[in-house]
Amino acid sequence: MNVVTDSQVERNEVESVLHSGLFDKAARLERFFRYVCDQHFAGRAEHIKEYSIALEALGRPATFDPKKDSIVRVEAHRLRKRLDQFYREDGASHPVHVVIPNGQYRPLFVVKEPTEERPLKPASELTVMEPVVMVQTSESPLPPDGNRKRNLMIAVAVMAMVICVVAARRTMPTWRQKSAANEVWTGPANEPAGAESRILAGYHGTPFVDRQGHTWSADAYYRGGVSSAIQPGNWIEGGPDPRLLKSRRAGRFSYDIPLRPGAYELHLYFAETEFGQGNPGGGADSTRIFQVLINGAPRLDGFDPLGEAGAPNRVLDRVFKDIVPAADGKLHLQFVSGTAAAFLNALELVPSAPGRMHPVRIVAQSGPVTDADGRLWAADEYFSGGATVARQNAVVNPSERALYQGERFGNFSYRIPVAPGKYRLTLHFAETYFGTYAFQDDPLNRRSFNVFVNGTALLRDFDVVKQAGGPNRGLKEVFENLEPNAQGMLLLEFIPVKNYAEINAIEVVETE
Repeated sequence: MNVVTDSQVERNEVESVLHSGLFDKAARLERFFRYVCDQHFAGRAEHIKEYSIALEALGRPATFDPKKDSIVRVEAHRLRKRLDQFYREDGASHPVHVVIPNGQYRPLFVVKEPTEERPLKPASELTVMEPVVMVQTSESPLPPDGNRKRNLMIAVAVMAMVICVVAARRTMPTWRQKSAANEVWTGPANEPAGAESRILAGYHGTPFVDRQGHTWSADAYYRGGVSSAIQPGNWIEGGPDPRLLKSRRAGRFSYDIPLRPGAYELHLYFAETEFGQGNPGGGADSTRIFQVLINGAPRLDGFDPLGEAGAPNRVLDRVFKDIVPAADGKLHLQFVSGTAAAFLNALELVPSAPGRMHPVRIVAQSGPVTDADGRLWAADEYFSGGATVARQNAVVNPSERALYQGERFGNFSYRIPVAPGKYRLTLHFAETYFGTYAFQDDPLNRRSFNVFVNGTALLRDFDVVKQAGGPNRGLKEVFENLEPNAQGMLLLEFIPVKNYAEINAIEVVETE
């Protein structure tokens, strides 16, 4: 029997907790839990401090003062209570428990023993099973029929070990057990997919609703390849939801998706978690190159997901508009391996008007927002760097006030995926921090920054207060005829000049 290392045991248990529903409608607690566990696995336990948790997990600004703001201690208390309740109920049978001890924030992994006589011990001492060894001593000789009794005891011990292994596997998400090569989906092959289809490649669990309110289904319509889970320690940067993209399909495989007639917008999601600096396979750009065909035509040729994303463990969303089913009523996607196995993390199909991509609307907030015109703005996504903070200041523009209730600040960027075309970009700003205090004329109490798109400057030394005519005033900056870069995105960079850059909302609309 193979021995499971302590790191594997701990990571599996973290993944089980994250997929248990414990953090449904508790995104802040999930971020707290993920952060301390990720730091633990990365060997950076010394970074698990109140200040770092506040900034990196809870979105507090660099001016955070733990003496004045107790959010970390409050959230830690709530997290301990949830974990305690989970392990007294749904997680009671788990062989490993995750504990956040009082007075510290570093997670501790302990083993749940079957009896109370033996105390909990660190997970580093845990294996899948401990072999039962029968030893004959001179003080306790076997009776004449000892061989039969010994065989019976060994059989019982083996049965107990099998039960332990099965129980341990049941604590893991069932979709992690799908690993047979050349898998084939056995569902209805000709029944049209839903009006909107979102599929998590390599995932075989129950449907999942993301923070945007979209439902993602288990893998379907596939042929070939191998499904697998991504290691829990891989944090995917810039995704539509931090709980998505936790699995993939890899190898030579295809999808044959039956669709209703019409035009669709197709999104293919990739995140390189195997190759690149810090990942198990190492390597750099060009380590993995493969091809993607849509209805038989190459649409991603010589495709390097690591090179195009610009970093490992970062979401890359390639968008294709005017996608229509083939003559047989199906959309055919083929993934052909090259220098390494092709892979896919997720795909999304949304009906669209011919020749037009759906507008992209993003607010720097943890949940989606509906504006005064009834348009839906997605929760913050596609970002890299910076931090978010809630803003409750009353903004002068009443009809658009909902867009200014959150802010991303710092030195950050957005990689917004778009199809080929020309786009109107609208940036929404409101200064709800600097300039709102008593010394409004203090030049140090202001901010200015630069904004670039695909390397071209849009705004230089931009001062929101100056341009808007004062603090707490909504301001829109509009830019026309922008085109995506070679990687199929509008790369927006917000670079500080004095104090941090900031943004409240972003809108991208195709114009031609």
